[in-house]
Amino acid sequence: MKIRILTYVFLVNVLSASFIFSGFTSNNLLTQKKQFKKKSYPENPIEGRIVFENKGCINCHAINGEGGKSAPDLGKNIFFGSEYDLISQMWNHSPVMLNQMKLKNIDHQKLTAKEFLSLRLFLYDLRYLGTAGNSENGKKLFVQMSCNNCHSVGKTNAGKIKLDEMGKYASPVYLAQVMWNHAIKMQKMQKASNIKVPIFKDDDFADLSSYIKSASTNKNENKIYLEPGNPKIGEKIFSSKGCFYCHNEKHIGPDLTKVNMNKSVNEIAGMMWNHSTEMEPLMQKYKIPMPAFKGNDMANLISYLYFNNKADISGSETIGSKLIQNKGCLNCHSEGNNYKAAILTKVGPFRSEDVFFSELWNHLPAMEKNLYSKGKELPKLLPSDIKSLYLYFNRKNR
Repeated sequence: MKIRILTYVFLVNVLSASFIFSGFTSNNLLTQKKQFKKKSYPENPIEGRIVFENKGCINCHAINGEGGKSAPDLGKNIFFGSEYDLISQMWNHSPVMLNQMKLKNIDHQKLTAKEFLSLRLFLYDLRYLGTAGNSENGKKLFVQMSCNNCHSVGKTNAGKIKLDEMGKYASPVYLAQVMWNHAIKMQKMQKASNIKVPIFKDDDFADLSSYIKSASTNKNENKIYLEPGNPKIGEKIFSSKGCFYCHNEKHIGPDLTKVNMNKSVNEIAGMMWNHSTEMEPLMQKYKIPMPAFKGNDMANLISYLYFNNKADISGSETIGSKLIQNKGCLNCHSEGNNYKAAILTKVGPFRSEDVFFSELWNHLPAMEKNLYSKGKELPKLLPSDIKSLYLYFNRKNR
């Protein structure tokens, strides 16, 4: 019962402000499959919330204020650039965490590979979800960006387009999508009226949307929510809307895997809008139609861009071999050891990174206890160390 209540509070208080649950196509897709290694994307990254609650993480860690207070709030702009970043932080944080769990008489929770995958995707997705918008900031932006020159909200002004209808849409991404679809028309009118085309940064879209909702006469009507971004669907949209053609196949636009997407959905929406002023003349030049979005298209596309932009962590099996010696792993895991510990030179291969990660996590209490009895500390591991160890245990020449 507690889990369901906490989940409901999380959905209503945290995600409702920014994201609520509730000729190119065939040719480009074939080209994409030929040129790039196929990545795996989650359909529903937030399902790891269940693991986060069931395993008791929420008892110590909050997410944007909802949950425990004795450990860092994982919703406060914490970004895990890759799975190796996450396991590195969990590993290095474990001595403090295990000590706190002992003091609170909490058992260490083991994780299956499936649970670890679900949990890390959820934690990775938190940065994407963003934070609630600030209506006061949005009110200022409405004037600073000259939105009030053409639009009104809350009051009817002759000759101005009312935005009150936008007040019933809970997600700022809907505002971003409407603006994108009208970008060419809007920007032509702005230039003709000598109005500077607005540049969005940080949480501007969330703030502006928050103001429109608060000032709208429709704010008390039933809210309309978007589904969470689905990166699998977003990948298809990336091809069908011609994004792949320009950004990957013909290199007309920048390689988006090299553009920093360590940002929330609202920030990435702002980046897309800012990009539209450069994009439109190029698409005219190459006679490519400007893509339009409907339904949940933009949310899905942004989710794909976010998940496709994970940090590239370096590593090698040679470094992994050196690490198991330099970090003292062979003191306990060598041939003929007295601890009945696994012989590391014979460990592996692992079916996936998450099998490896879960094995590491589940082994931590025993390792930490053994080291503590000898007056030693758990060795620190960088993300590149984690990857190198994984590559070593999965080496081909075994």
